[in-house]
Amino acid sequence: MTKKQQSMHVNRITRHYRDKSGAERVYVSSLLRRTYRDSGKVCHETLANLSALPDAAIDALQAVLKNKTLVVAGEGLEITRSLPHGHVAAAAAMARKLGFPDILGPPGKERDIAYGVILARVVH
Repeated sequence: MTKKQQSMHVNRITRHYRDKSGAERVYVSSLLRRTYRDSGKVCHETLANLSALPDAAIDALQAVLKNKTLVVAGEGLEITRSLPHGHVAAAAAMARKLGFPDILGPPGKERDIAYGVILARVVH
């Protein structure tokens, strides 16, 4: 028994049913399958039922199995603005070390808002 030329693919199966009232129902199943030859005979093996996945995920899997690149690194994205954040963390850490939040009053939503506004002004 020799197994050669294996390939994986997504197989979409569409079934049409008509109920007693005459309404037609369409069921679509998406299966991940492996196809191979066994002694000259083509065989199929179902690896997973993908029917519960959204169509976009199934399409992406199909593209990957066809060796297509979905998004090339560095392409399709453009950085329009980059904001540094390390100085904000440093200012917040120093304010906490000095006990600044306790000066503003008891813990609560209002204190957190005031603390954030003051830190924003300091950093700006």
